[in-house]
Amino acid sequence: MTVERFAAGAIGEPGDREFRLEVVADGATTAYLIEKLQVAALAEEAQNLLRERSMLGAGLQVDPGEVSADTPLEFRVGGLQLAVDDGSGLVTIVLHSTEEEDLPVTCELNLPQLDAFAREALAIVSSGRPACPRCGLAMDPDGHNCPRSNGDLRGHRP
Repeated sequence: MTVERFAAGAIGEPGDREFRLEVVADGATTAYLIEKLQVAALAEEAQNLLRERSMLGAGLQVDPGEVSADTPLEFRVGGLQLAVDDGSGLVTIVLHSTEEEDLPVTCELNLPQLDAFAREALAIVSSGRPACPRCGLAMDPDGHNCPRSNGDLRGHRP
């Protein structure tokens, strides 16, 4: 399906967020649960693809929009595929469910839409809790039990 809008977003507060992909196609809006790391990986791979084609920044005028907590969820994303057809300039993203009975969903985007998605997705991923400088795990406002410091929190606050 050719999509009108393809957006990533997070519902909730940092540390307790639910990440979603929201797709608008043929006037219908659908959402898919996705892990934060999957959003980051898809956005980074999209930017690599755009960089190879000198299209990074092509979607600066495209607004991917925000996701809504009220959008019905189809399934939890278990796997992703990304491919580009250089002839048509369309990018295909296939969403695979964690459940075997769910059929994969194929989304076709143009390069500006992909660029807008990637830019927004990386901003959303980075807007969460700060990463620990020692171990890279997310830190809560009151610190965290860092595996590299054996739980010692002295001088280990965000």
